[in-house]
Amino acid sequence: MLLQKPADLQGLPSVPLNCNVFQNFATTIMSMHRHKFLLFRVYRFQDSEAYGELYDIFFERIRRFLYFKLPTREDVDEATNEVFLRGWEYATSSRVEQVNAFFYRVARNVIADFYRHRKQEDSLEAAEELTARTDIEKEASDREEQKDLLRRLAKMREEYRDVLMMRYLDEMSIHEIGQALEKSSANVRVLLYRAKKALEKEK
Repeated sequence: MLLQKPADLQGLPSVPLNCNVFQNFATTIMSMHRHKFLLFRVYRFQDSEAYGELYDIFFERIRRFLYFKLPTREDVDEATNEVFLRGWEYATSSRVEQVNAFFYRVARNVIADFYRHRKQEDSLEAAEELTARTDIEKEASDREEQKDLLRRLAKMREEYRDVLMMRYLDEMSIHEIGQALEKSSANVRVLLYRAKKALEKEK
């Protein structure tokens, strides 16, 4: 049996549902709940399989984040492992609410420790090497648009690059970015606006 519009709605036009928007929203919500469930398993039961699933979800995001900040591929690999080791230690002993922000905060701490234990001269050399490195196609996807975007990001100020990657590549919310960068939501919005303007100038 076909369902009919109620009589008082018969004259109104139908409003098409944007299925893609709805599906993306639903997927995001389900992912957030899945992440929280996995974190609960890790915290409550020290569930290594649940943490392994989180590792698979966030590995490429965190490695890409570290790639822009450390001088060599070997340093990136070691730092990525350290992030997830520290993440396991913390998540099994303390409750974590925002998994996106959590792994980025751990990564920032690992980066800080990396440069803290190096001599100042080595840090300066690493920074110069990092600034000069713009060929990042091997780390990006096969899509030419993303390769071009990442090349442009490599030339930007660090804080601009971070906020753009978190927002548009990792699809983090303003609130999550604020937690990861330890900034207010208002500051994140201002930073994001300036970063987008700077990105346009790199075209």
